[in-house]
Amino acid sequence: MEQLRKRAIAYGCLVLLAGLSACSRPEPRGPIVEKVEQVGSGNLAGVSKDGMREWLGKHKDVAYQVDEMCKPVRQKATAQWAESTEGRLCTAARELAFWRSGPVTSDDKTYSPGLK
Repeated sequence: MEQLRKRAIAYGCLVLLAGLSACSRPEPRGPIVEKVEQVGSGNLAGVSKDGMREWLGKHKDVAYQVDEMCKPVRQKATAQWAESTEGRLCTAARELAFWRSGPVTSDDKTYSPGLK
C-alpha cells in the first residue's frame, strides 16, 4: 500500500510539472503584428525570423510599411523585444528594407573620354 502511495505522489508531481511547463503566458499582439496577419501572413506567433523574411520578401510593399511602423518601437525596445514576435517581424522587415533601391537620380553632368 505504501508503494502505491509513493507512486501516486510521484505521478502527481510529474503531471503537475508537465502542466506547469506547458503553460506559457501569451504574448500581447501589437498593431504591427496584427497588420501583417490581416494582410495574409497567417499566425506569426511561432514563425522564425527567416520564415517571416521569406514571406515579406514576396510582399515587399508590406515589408517597407512594417519597417516604417517599427522605427519608433525599435528606439524604445528592450533586450527581450528582439525575441518577441514583433521584434522578429521588425528585424526581418528591416533586413529587406535595407536593400530597398530608390529611384536613380542624376546631376545631369556628362563626361567625355580623353584628357582635358
